[in-house]
Amino acid sequence: MRNRLQQADIEGECFSRGLIAMPGLKAPDTAVRVAGKFGVDLSTHVSQPLGQPDIDRAALVLVMEPAQRQHLIRISPSSIGKVFILSQPSGGASIPDPVGQDETVFMAVYDEISGHIEAWLQRFGVA
Repeated sequence: MRNRLQQADIEGECFSRGLIAMPGLKAPDTAVRVAGKFGVDLSTHVSQPLGQPDIDRAALVLVMEPAQRQHLIRISPSSIGKVFILSQPSGGASIPDPVGQDETVFMAVYDEISGHIEAWLQRFGVA
């Protein structure tokens, strides 16, 4: 999403956090390789857990599964209007976590994520 916003000359901050992330872990090699094919550089990415300050500063929080949305709303009720499932514009189905899978699975999941990002951008009038 960051790349697409930059291409559209729209200023915005995009950041990645995890709900059960071990701080400081590098992205798996497969993730780095596949993300590169989508124009995303994960070579310097390290995992960071999502904290309340992150939720507070975000205008939009996108999660991969309905259970993650429910969890965030439970721990931060004031975030209910800005936490959405990434696939929501396309129906709201869970997006599988490809970690531990082969490159084919990563490609399929990243392709799905890319499509959902485009749907959000269209919703924002950025397409």
